[in-house]
Amino acid sequence: MYEITSSIYLEIAERLVVAIADKEFYSGVVVCYDGDTCCRLVSTLVVYRRPQVEGGSVVRPIVDVVPVWWELQTTVGAEIVDNDFSFRELRNTIVGC
Repeated sequence: MYEITSSIYLEIAERLVVAIADKEFYSGVVVCYDGDTCCRLVSTLVVYRRPQVEGGSVVRPIVDVVPVWWELQTTVGAEIVDNDFSFRELRNTIVGC
């Protein structure tokens, strides 16, 4: 079983937030590498935001991400390996970003 570390969660979260941009619905793929291991998240998500004023401008930070469907596939070389990925952990990382 491949362990998804906090640094991998952080990298996936950062890439996902960039991919989501200002959308309220997201469907796509983000990929990150941990040495020779590839972690590929395929997801369809509903993104909740809360408008707030910062410095005279209205911003809409992500306050929640609800998965409609997701799959995190890890491969080492050409071999697919099981992992201990938790969407809840990713969600908590995103909301903290």
